[in-house]
Amino acid sequence: MAVFAMLFSSCLMDDDLMTADAKTGGLVESVPLVQLVPKKSNSVDIILKVYLGPAIQEVKVYKQFYHNATDEVSNVALLGSFSVSGQNLKDTLLLSKTFTWDQLKQGLTLDSYTLPDDPLNADIGDYFMLKYISVLDDGREVTSNSQTEVLVANSYAGYYQSSITYIHPNLGTREFQLVKELITESGNTCSTSFAVWGSYGETMYLTINPDNSITFNVLGFDYIVEEGDPNNPLVYSHYDPVTEIIYLNYHYLAPGGYRVFYEVLEPMTKK
Repeated sequence: MAVFAMLFSSCLMDDDLMTADAKTGGLVESVPLVQLVPKKSNSVDIILKVYLGPAIQEVKVYKQFYHNATDEVSNVALLGSFSVSGQNLKDTLLLSKTFTWDQLKQGLTLDSYTLPDDPLNADIGDYFMLKYISVLDDGREVTSNSQTEVLVANSYAGYYQSSITYIHPNLGTREFQLVKELITESGNTCSTSFAVWGSYGETMYLTINPDNSITFNVLGFDYIVEEGDPNNPLVYSHYDPVTEIIYLNYHYLAPGGYRVFYEVLEPMTKK
């Protein structure tokens, strides 16, 4: 749960604060994106933050499915609920619940598409959208502004331990240990934060080719990033299908010389 907990913002925006007779607002907050990786699991963990405030008895979770190929949207159905029983009167709560593929798809229908029984047969990029409704002590129901997209992900998606060696032409070598999430963009492409940046939108798009070589594109960064190490032509970016480790070698030219990066992404959850 620690990985998911760090994704929550520390505070709510003003329009998330519920007034006395509000029908929409805050009280609860969810992680905006959860990836279901069929080759690793047929279920997802949904983490919900319930803020200190008016007593909530339960939080109902509603679901809807989006199918990209035909641009169809399913009906809305109840997925389940989180029991709170007024415990948020005393403190902010962090709750977790696991939902299986069967639970996610049950009761959802589309005109020209049937959700498969096995998520391995689902289209990568399709997704469920989860919405949350808090039931208060007095029976009022408050619809949260927070929603969760449950994305059918490719096999490379998920959380990784990132080990980065950063070689600067004047300042020497530095080591970094980070946790990164690879987010599905297509069947063999993921996006993630670039190197040690990312706070301002610096993003790397990784494509794993059939021969396990890797091509990438970096957006939102001030310099042109290229593959490899200009001082060592023997190294190259690649994916190891046995260990599922991604090896990235890249560099960019800035005043003073090349900045060179060796990054190893090791999956925190194996297939």
